[in-house]
Amino acid sequence: MTTKYYPIEILQIIQANYKQQQQYDDIVLKDQELTFETTILEWRDICDLVDTSKLWKYLNYYFRMTADEEAWMNILEPEDEKTLGDLCNFIAILAEKEIIRPIKLFGNYCTTAAIFKSLKGRLKNRGIDVPDLKPSSQLAPLVKKYNSVFIEEINQIDPMVLPPINYKTNWVYKWGLRSFITFLFLTILLICIKSNWAWYKGGVFLIGYGMTWLGGILKPKQASFRDIHTVADLVRRIKVNNPHYNAV
Repeated sequence: MTTKYYPIEILQIIQANYKQQQQYDDIVLKDQELTFETTILEWRDICDLVDTSKLWKYLNYYFRMTADEEAWMNILEPEDEKTLGDLCNFIAILAEKEIIRPIKLFGNYCTTAAIFKSLKGRLKNRGIDVPDLKPSSQLAPLVKKYNSVFIEEINQIDPMVLPPINYKTNWVYKWGLRSFITFLFLTILLICIKSNWAWYKGGVFLIGYGMTWLGGILKPKQASFRDIHTVADLVRRIKVNNPHYNAV
């Protein structure tokens, strides 16, 4: 069973994704405000998003929509004029929002079971292996393994439920990024003054780039949420935040 989103709900999902992204993505701009008035260009710049020619495909996929490229481009372009308000209105009209209702379990209606079932179904649709997912499953290993995909699906169920993620990168990524940035500027400087050392610094810069790429593939050192340790903790918090889910 589904219903329609309100535009504010779409904006809240976008804001929630950004709130988490700025904790684990060093490229995004920190502590910015995303509103209905934010332009698509500003949003892409803040969140380090792909070009609109690719972004529409992701949005189609994420919100389970089937709009064609022309329809999306009319909403996303020109990106210095179109706003998140335009985008949220468009998605709210076409996207379907799942209605979570208690399901009967051992003769009684259970809201937490319905929320768990919804979460499991969403993760499965995103290609996450869920057969062994249980309410007792620890959340941190799941977030470490699936990162933004896992978080984004939670945010669609309840964009207010997750506190900012406690995220620490692995040492490969951390030192790779430092080397990449430091030696990038040194290489540019040495090229400008025509120094032969530029080639050596450039080599270290490439090593730093490689470490950053590899570190991005490896699991982070830490990825957890304060006071939410298991899937059951998460489901219970979603239930508390959404009393309307209790309606049979």
